[in-house]
Amino acid sequence: MNLRAATVLAFLVMSFAQAAHAVALRLNKATDDSVCDLTHDTNYVLGQRTLVPAVASSKDQIDAFFRLAGEFVATKCRNGQILMLQGSSSSNTDVRSLTAVAEASCAVASITRTETSIPFGDRALPAFDLRCTILKHDELVSRLNELEKTDPMESLKSRMFEAVKRAEGSAPSGPNGVAKKDCGKVTLGTLFGGGSCK
Repeated sequence: MNLRAATVLAFLVMSFAQAAHAVALRLNKATDDSVCDLTHDTNYVLGQRTLVPAVASSKDQIDAFFRLAGEFVATKCRNGQILMLQGSSSSNTDVRSLTAVAEASCAVASITRTETSIPFGDRALPAFDLRCTILKHDELVSRLNELEKTDPMESLKSRMFEAVKRAEGSAPSGPNGVAKKDCGKVTLGTLFGGGSCK
């Protein structure tokens, strides 16, 4: 291998190594390897990837978002990085699940909470940022593994799916006792091929 080819190869390896350590939940977000960046609006972004329905029990929603964010941290991040999370101040699910992720990943005393806002159309909603240094990566991985043993993610998803089916089954009825179909609404049934509007 000549010197030029070796130089190009070394540059590519260094570039790949740097890119592999830059961690952000949102695609194409500029960051560097000093942070594990799950902002902005962490649970909203996670909910775009895995459906966590509002009709599921509060416990299941909190558990699902904890696992989704925790899995991201466990697989993409490492000790020493600054963990960055953001949620809606008015959402109990955001407050509880994101605080649990921070506490499972960092020393509790090091977690800082800052009040901020999330853009929403032409207004801004009250929000909070959580920041801390990841020090308990191995403990987080162990906790996620233990949760998977005691209550597999597939069981959690199944419970949430059942909650949606129950909610859709209790929809208001039309004139002849037939449940009205809202064909303009995306439901779990339409996502999984059911609930046709004919």
